[in-house]
Amino acid sequence: MRKSTYLFVALDTKGKTLRRCSQRCDGIAAHERTQGLLTSTPHAAAVYGYERRGHQVHSAYRT
Repeated sequence: MRKSTYLFVALDTKGKTLRRCSQRCDGIAAHERTQGLLTSTPHAAAVYGYERRGHQVHSAYRT
């Protein structure tokens, strides 16, 4: 599998950015990283991880 650069953004309920980071990984690791960021950022309502080239997007929401 090829590794792409993914950009991750954690947002609160009002849309304010709480955390940003990037990582080179494959699609499975990006999905796991999205879930992990949601768990590790207590005030985050949503986390988006998207490939820099725009081919894949992963998201996680707090319910």
